[in-house]
Amino acid sequence: MTADHLVGELGVYAGTFAVAAISSVIPLVSIEVFLIALVWARGPGDAVALVVLAALGQLLGKLPIYAGARGAATLANKRLERVRAWCDKRRPVIVLATSAVLGLPPFSIIATAAGVLAIPVRTFCIVVGVGRATRFAVLIAITALAARC
Repeated sequence: MTADHLVGELGVYAGTFAVAAISSVIPLVSIEVFLIALVWARGPGDAVALVVLAALGQLLGKLPIYAGARGAATLANKRLERVRAWCDKRRPVIVLATSAVLGLPPFSIIATAAGVLAIPVRTFCIVVGVGRATRFAVLIAITALAARC
């Protein structure tokens, strides 16, 4: 199924949400490429909705991974406690926010680590939602500017 087919079947908004959710689980699917192509073809008229839907799709796709990692962490041993103590000194929420916006270190790894480190679910949702929305807003803005040139 191609992005064109998905948008044709679901519409732009549901298609954006679906691609975002799928891309949060399957790294070979890129919400960034999808958004660039969409904005390039349609213009930035519905950019706010696309940003919100892409961020929500990414967040909802990552939540099961986060929850699974958090559940697995409850079965942990002393070694995991040492890793948590080490990470706590390095501000894991700042690392999560940076990764949500920049994608470095890889966001999938950091989102999973957030569950292992037991970052509160509310904090996870806020940081990931705002970070991904920021990433997608910048991406759409750059694409819209480039399309005008």
